[in-house]
Amino acid sequence: METESAVLDTVQKPPMKRAPKKDLTPEDIALIKSVMSRIMTEPQLKQYASYLVTAGMGTMLSEDKGPYTVFAPSTIALESFTGEKKKFYATPDNKPKLEEMLKSYIVQGKMDKEILLQTINKSGKVKLKTLAGVTLTATKSGEDIVISDGKGANAKVLKGSIESSNGVVYVLDGLLNAN
Repeated sequence: METESAVLDTVQKPPMKRAPKKDLTPEDIALIKSVMSRIMTEPQLKQYASYLVTAGMGTMLSEDKGPYTVFAPSTIALESFTGEKKKFYATPDNKPKLEEMLKSYIVQGKMDKEILLQTINKSGKVKLKTLAGVTLTATKSGEDIVISDGKGANAKVLKGSIESSNGVVYVLDGLLNAN
């Protein structure tokens, strides 16, 4: 019994031209590790990231020195908006209201989980003023950190603090300031 041997024709491909390797500057690294970058790469924050881009706030959270502490509602939490509310925030004329809503989750300064817990353990709670002028309160319930807006809405921290070059990000399981 004869075995046939297959001859493979190899096609000579021209060598691929690659861009010269560029060393990242400290600015490049800061941008890659920015709050905005962390929000965009966190699977639970896709909708919040989308709203930030729509509101034109990406540059602020990626290029500004900050630092910022972002208590971002998860996509599941944002999906609880009514259809009417989603449509409202998607309308270009309502961009200032969308920006205000997003800023109600952003605090000036860096409050990582360790500092947040130390402060809560010392005084029972932490008051945090957002960029929208809303005061959020962080407390503990068992092992969970709970953020409340003073209007009866509470959200549990699902994940955090996600470190970045210009702040930290927390993922919340609910909406705050959803007036």
